[in-house]
Amino acid sequence: MNDHPSQTLARFAATLRFDDIPPAVVRRAEDLFLDWFASALAGKDARAVETIARFAQNQGPADGPSEVLISRRRTSPYFAAMVNAAASHVAEQDDVHNGSVFHPAAVVFPAALATAQALGSSGRELLAASVAGYEVGIRVGEFLGRSHYRIFHTTGTAGTLAAAAAVGHLLKLDADSMLHAFGSAGTQAAGLWEFLRDAADSKQLHTAHAASAGLMAAQLASHGFTGARRILEGAQGMAAGMSKDADPARLVDGLGTRWTLAETSFKFHASCRHTHPAADALLALMREHDLRADAIARITAQVHQGALDVLGPVVDPQTVHQAKFSMGTVLALVRPCGAGRVRCALS
Repeated sequence: MNDHPSQTLARFAATLRFDDIPPAVVRRAEDLFLDWFASALAGKDARAVETIARFAQNQGPADGPSEVLISRRRTSPYFAAMVNAAASHVAEQDDVHNGSVFHPAAVVFPAALATAQALGSSGRELLAASVAGYEVGIRVGEFLGRSHYRIFHTTGTAGTLAAAAAVGHLLKLDADSMLHAFGSAGTQAAGLWEFLRDAADSKQLHTAHAASAGLMAAQLASHGFTGARRILEGAQGMAAGMSKDADPARLVDGLGTRWTLAETSFKFHASCRHTHPAADALLALMREHDLRADAIARITAQVHQGALDVLGPVVDPQTVHQAKFSMGTVLALVRPCGAGRVRCALS
């Protein structure tokens, strides 16, 4: 009997070995980890993150094997993953995969690092597990499609399975147990874009929940806890409830030959990635024509539908974080760098 796509994806995540990963992909994973680490530290002192950190401190153990990066406090893997994931998603400079519209680092690395610290895993094991998490999460995001992204925050939904894959790999789950981990992760997958309309703190909760719930799903599977085997493509699975254009073929697209982690890019501006093309175009025009900001009366940006779906509701930003999703605010902050600089940035 042939595997269904979820089984194939689970087998890949369970059996991937460090030596299977091309050296260039390993190097990219190292760079992505460093980029994530800096993004997580940048979340320190953000009110929403500190609120989640206080919750974790009140609920979790006073000591443990895993580190909360913003405080250097030690706690359980579950709560370390929760806080570090929340911190990762504040500065808006965490990495992004365009095809899945997914920020893998913010959910994969917090769960993987916390677990690796608890297990005493090697660097090679941490990297291999992180690659597994990226490959699973990105493919789940692509599978769910753009109709999913219009309503659901993919980093919160696909991210739960990405975290489960990374932790499951570190726990050395076999393919069947990994599939159960996917089932438990998928049934917890959540995250709605409605928070952007009123500047709610939910974006940090989405990554905190995805990383910790994915970790829990893998840990449960390691103890024999079962999950739905077709949580992705089943008749009452994620695609059935969260997508109108899901494509199961995307779950297994190029497994082992197409390394989607290498397609993941860095963000050079501290704002939603949907604002970056317009910001870069404006910067180029201002440099080319030696334009000052006060000489520009109006800007019209042509964007794709995905950008409209996310940025459109933000018409009157009330907080710094909400302003990162306002095209008008981002473009108003654009300033060219000094002469001779290769790249310009938002002021």
